[in-house]
Amino acid sequence: MVDLRDISISDRIKRTFIHREKAQPDVHTIIRRLAQISLGLTIFFAPFRIRVVMLAQPVPSVFSDYTDLLVYLSDIFLILTLVLWGCSLILKPRRVAPGPLVLSIPLAGLIVMGWISAIFSITPLLSVYHCVRLMLLACFYLFIVNEVKDLGGIIWGVAGGIFIQSSVAIVQIARQSSLGLILLGEMSLNPAWSGVSIVWVAGTRSLRAYGLTDHPNILGGCLAFSLILLMAWMISSQSSKNLVAVSVFLLGLIALLETFSRSAWLGWIGGLLVIAGMYLYSLQFKALGIWIYLLAAGLIMIIPFLWQNASLLGVRLGSQGSFQQVAYEAQSIQERVVLDSAANEIFTGHALTGVGLGASPIALMQARPVFKYYYQPAHFILLDAATETGIFGALFYFLILIGPWLAIVFYRKRLIFSTGLIAASGALAAVTIVGFFDYYPWLLTPGRIWQWLIWGLWAAFYHLAAKKVQDV
Repeated sequence: MVDLRDISISDRIKRTFIHREKAQPDVHTIIRRLAQISLGLTIFFAPFRIRVVMLAQPVPSVFSDYTDLLVYLSDIFLILTLVLWGCSLILKPRRVAPGPLVLSIPLAGLIVMGWISAIFSITPLLSVYHCVRLMLLACFYLFIVNEVKDLGGIIWGVAGGIFIQSSVAIVQIARQSSLGLILLGEMSLNPAWSGVSIVWVAGTRSLRAYGLTDHPNILGGCLAFSLILLMAWMISSQSSKNLVAVSVFLLGLIALLETFSRSAWLGWIGGLLVIAGMYLYSLQFKALGIWIYLLAAGLIMIIPFLWQNASLLGVRLGSQGSFQQVAYEAQSIQERVVLDSAANEIFTGHALTGVGLGASPIALMQARPVFKYYYQPAHFILLDAATETGIFGALFYFLILIGPWLAIVFYRKRLIFSTGLIAASGALAAVTIVGFFDYYPWLLTPGRIWQWLIWGLWAAFYHLAAKKVQDV
């Protein structure tokens, strides 16, 4: 051992400063940390409706959000994340992994078909705008694959989003009106107004929860995906008894219920079943026990809300023939059938190249100038991919849907079923199920960010799970 009395004062000072320099993070480390923070803010603001119009492109009878070039607050943080990541790569060059080819190749193919569709698009500028968005999301995907190693780095953005959106949503339901949070992107809501999403029971119009999003279905989907990730993190981090985490989880469940979004409910249930199945397969019985505990606590918590909203839930679930007897529900079901049929007709006329990425609402307006419903994409994403990017775009999207599950099934004996992989697989199941009933993960910014985030998380954790096996 060195006796400090044998070291000169100047040497002591030098050693002190050297120690401090080593303790302080370098510029590269700081930038990477800032990129992680920006990622969390991207997730937090993903559902928010806050945006600016870069270029208005009004098309008669078509909702302006389908035609205008918009920049959301979440877009700004997404771009900032990528800029910071790019700076870190310049400061410390390293290999950028593409992620599992079973997912990365069809994603690349979908983007290529998107650009090809833009060449033949019925509205080229709009399609180019959406192609640029997909390019940014592809870089976002690569960032997640290469920089996210566990759920802990993003969970604060996930939990924060649940808390804010759920708090606003629950108060909206209690008041049956908006809260006046216009600066935060809240829509003006009144169940008596046409165009506001409601549940109709015995002549009474009841508002569905919007939070700070564009639509209850979007809020429901974002909450479903977030709750799956939060639940998995609570199980792995021994936070299942943490009062704050449990409170946020329960708050999110109540808000998810009050969105009255059937697709979000189905997605959440499907994600939970996948997580339970993977825990069972990997013999993680302790984790499964905590999963059961959290689910039971959540169900007990929402029983009063289930009781209070029993009639509304019955209508949404088809009780007593509500899908035929309640005009509002019958119209909603019929609208989806008509939209899917119209999209299929448009696809057959543009089977090779599609009508252009993001252009399906305008194509529908041109094909059917007289239409009793809102012009919008079909409520089935695979059909939207076919309509907008052609048969090859649809093929790539189909490979995206099935590829991860085939990889898990065929290589299950070579994988370590980590918390990250299980959580991402549950979220992947949820967003896939939602895509069978709604289009927002394909077209709208909040859904797109969540879809590409989930793809990135699955790819990152699958890669880590396979790598750990190789290292054993």
